[in-house]
Amino acid sequence: MILVTGATGKVGGRVLARLVARGLPVRALTRDPAKAEFPAGVEVATGSPADTDAMTAALDGVDAVFAVLVGDVAAQVGGFAAAVEAADTRRVVLLSSSAVNHPVRHRIGDEHRAAEVALAAVAQEWTFLRPGPFHSNALWWVRSVRESGTVRCLVGNRPGAPIDPDDVAAVAVRALTEDGHAGMAYELTGPQVLTSGDQVRILARTAGRAIGFEVATEAQAVDTFAAIGGDRVVAEGNVAALRSRSVPWGRVDTTAERLLGRAPRRFHDWADEHRAVFA
Repeated sequence: MILVTGATGKVGGRVLARLVARGLPVRALTRDPAKAEFPAGVEVATGSPADTDAMTAALDGVDAVFAVLVGDVAAQVGGFAAAVEAADTRRVVLLSSSAVNHPVRHRIGDEHRAAEVALAAVAQEWTFLRPGPFHSNALWWVRSVRESGTVRCLVGNRPGAPIDPDDVAAVAVRALTEDGHAGMAYELTGPQVLTSGDQVRILARTAGRAIGFEVATEAQAVDTFAAIGGDRVVAEGNVAALRSRSVPWGRVDTTAERLLGRAPRRFHDWADEHRAVFA
């Protein structure tokens, strides 16, 4: 049995779908089963990674778990690690972040680094997946494109190599179902280095419409993130890291291609698949 947390998310949902397609026994953890829709045959467990009792129950009879800690990662990892330590689960694959390698200290990197340390201390076998930005991050721009025909970039127009969430899911499934991945931390990027402006031009060309592009000032970005998260100091640190010239996802890493046995999907392919959203 394989447990998938974050089973309704962009990566967890694709991990679940890929496992089901292979005919493997799967259990999905969700906070609200009434709102979740899973394929037939998927067992459903109720709870969150932060709830040790719920996680302990969800891990009963589980051989491998795909772990997604979203939101306040620090508040979740303690309960999750305690449940893993008490369980017979052999294999843990954690969706971490390449932010752990960022030279600029910030909350995102610190929390994922702490999660890796906590799980490495209790898991029999662990594998960490460290993607940078996802292609699907472009969905953040849908509202402004529809309302004003313009993308206002908050994270700066820095070069990066975004990856398709489904490619991350494909790597996760390999780590969950194959030997040889224990103790590995995989840096995962897509095959192209693109700025946010490059991505917007691709979206405009694919959608067949004009889309403007502007970069918010750092102060404007901090104001926006502080309004969302409620902590201005954290927002300042995160914005400084995301707009840094030294982002670790600013180059192509070939790890994903090696693990997949093929080139990861280009942003162009993702944009073509989602052209109606931006049209």
